[in-house]
Amino acid sequence: MKNNPKKLSLKEIIATSRPVSWVNTAAPFLVGYLIALKSFDITAVIGTIYFLFPYNLLMYGVNDIYDYESDIKNPRKNSIEGAILAKNKHGQLWLAIALANLPFIIYFMTIGDTLVRIGIILLVFFCLSYSAKPLRFKEVPFLDALNSSLHFVGPFVFGLVFVNEISNYWPAIIAFLCWGMASQAFGSIQDIKPDRAANIKSIGTVLGAKRTNTFSLVMYSITCVITLIFYFPVGILASILLGVYVLNVAVFRKYKSDARSNQYHRGWQNFMWLNMIVGFGICQILLFVYDPFGVSSSYILLFGFFLLIFFLAQLGITIYNIRAFVRPTTQRLQEWPKISIIMHAYNQQDNISSTLLAVLGQQYPHFEIIFTDLGSNDNTRKIAESFQDPRLKIIDTKPIEPGWTLNAWVSQQLLNKATGDIVVLLGADTILLANSLSIVAGLIKHKKLSLVSILPADQNQSIAQQIILSQNLYFMLGLFPSAYLAKKRPNSVNASGSMMAFTRSSIVSLGGFELVRKSPLEDFDLAAAVKSKGLDTGFYLGTDIATSQNHANLRLIIAQNIRRFYPALHFSMPLTLSLFLGGIFVLVVPGILLIYLIFTSMYLGIWLLVIAIGLSYVNRLIITIISKQSIVSTLLYPLGVFISLCILIYSMLNYELFKPRWQSRTEVF
Repeated sequence: MKNNPKKLSLKEIIATSRPVSWVNTAAPFLVGYLIALKSFDITAVIGTIYFLFPYNLLMYGVNDIYDYESDIKNPRKNSIEGAILAKNKHGQLWLAIALANLPFIIYFMTIGDTLVRIGIILLVFFCLSYSAKPLRFKEVPFLDALNSSLHFVGPFVFGLVFVNEISNYWPAIIAFLCWGMASQAFGSIQDIKPDRAANIKSIGTVLGAKRTNTFSLVMYSITCVITLIFYFPVGILASILLGVYVLNVAVFRKYKSDARSNQYHRGWQNFMWLNMIVGFGICQILLFVYDPFGVSSSYILLFGFFLLIFFLAQLGITIYNIRAFVRPTTQRLQEWPKISIIMHAYNQQDNISSTLLAVLGQQYPHFEIIFTDLGSNDNTRKIAESFQDPRLKIIDTKPIEPGWTLNAWVSQQLLNKATGDIVVLLGADTILLANSLSIVAGLIKHKKLSLVSILPADQNQSIAQQIILSQNLYFMLGLFPSAYLAKKRPNSVNASGSMMAFTRSSIVSLGGFELVRKSPLEDFDLAAAVKSKGLDTGFYLGTDIATSQNHANLRLIIAQNIRRFYPALHFSMPLTLSLFLGGIFVLVVPGILLIYLIFTSMYLGIWLLVIAIGLSYVNRLIITIISKQSIVSTLLYPLGVFISLCILIYSMLNYELFKPRWQSRTEVF
């Protein structure tokens, strides 16, 4: 039976209510109700349900009805950021809004006192007055930010009025109000051009992108300051969490012109995901401080149980990844295709000799090495030139053209010189075993792959390598279901730049490294681009055929990770912050807490922490054995994780704040 195009569907009703934003109104109500009443009852359940769906349907449904003319011209609408319903369905939407809201409004009017009744009436008024004519406060600059903020502050205050606790929480209410005004103002920047085209006034259209950004920055900062001062010492942690909104706004100060206001759309997408992260963190702090469920005496047990479940799941992920990435057995080839090994190096005098010796010693009949130096200020080039072997061709590349990152540009120049049927992109710090090329060629032939990437073993000798670099493999194999995502998601891929091989004809037909000309991760993104074009790719453990020597120098290790970490997460601020906060919570805090409990002789629940932490070390030891790392990398892995997570945050700041955007960069590593 076909859907009636004139009938409003349940799917359209839900889409109109913006499910991604439900938690932004339900959580404030529940938090306000619990910290004031300190109990969970039927009203808490009914109120949470109301502020999850019906309230949002009222707020956003009325907005979509009255903003229809401008929404149809706005490219970001008809998505999770707003539905577009045909005009002939607006009457049905009004009916759906009324049917969804009236039962809850009647309930609150019946069971509540005068303050509760006034509260629910005001909440409905604020939802209507923001969008509906003749009031339409969203077109009154500054009042639009205030009214929008009340949409989210209102449920929190409404939770408090059930026991008349408003006066005790006025700093939180003011801070929340400032947060809401900052958020609405920041969101209005992305709509400056379509709003002006539709002759709609807003705080964004009046102030312009630059000054609206400043307004948001100031209001978010006030939120952090109030939280820090009035709720010290737990306010320290809360203000740090809220500080990510300040960071998100600060990142986009580089777009000062109204002509580039559309760039703020990425900031708004960040904001929606950051709400989940920060909201979860703030809720945990409030639950800890106010303890509405009376479980404060069991926090250690609960935390230990959570860690136990987490590390069991992590162990499962590690085993799944390792089994999925095991390299299949391949036979020696009957017909040996020519292989071109392309390699570029920067300040690799400690590694380049052993790398070239290993390649030249390959038991493979027909290959060439095309090598170039990236302007090293050490003896890298001289060492390479000392090899007198006709298979080694040392070339100079052309000056970089605008719009390319240097690594992608150089890789393309080397590819242009390659004559082999198979091209191997080899890291200048990667040592191959004698039969590596034949194994890789066999994989490509027998598995019918266009591109294959090999994860080598780690030859980490320095302390910096063992503590920091060793965590990269841990993140790939132990923290993410990498193999599952690559299997189930078409655009997800795993890759290692240490050793990557591909059929030259396939890659050249797609444009070669032109596919990733702006990428600082030309190796990883090449694999993703090839897979996105429908070609088959493979990723396998190669700890028995290749070893990565890595940079031994601490400065170069940090510089390399700064360059690679944030791009590896696709420049996603919410994902970066989630990984940082989650990593600290499950990998660093348990060790610190365990030491604290031992020194304070608080042994309740300590056995759960010991088991959970022991399980995490078992997981880390498995990865250590698989990747042939040193035992030091396992023993000190919490320290290494903490340092790596800090580098991750700095990598994000480096790309977003401290330097020009990554597209125009020409650094070499």
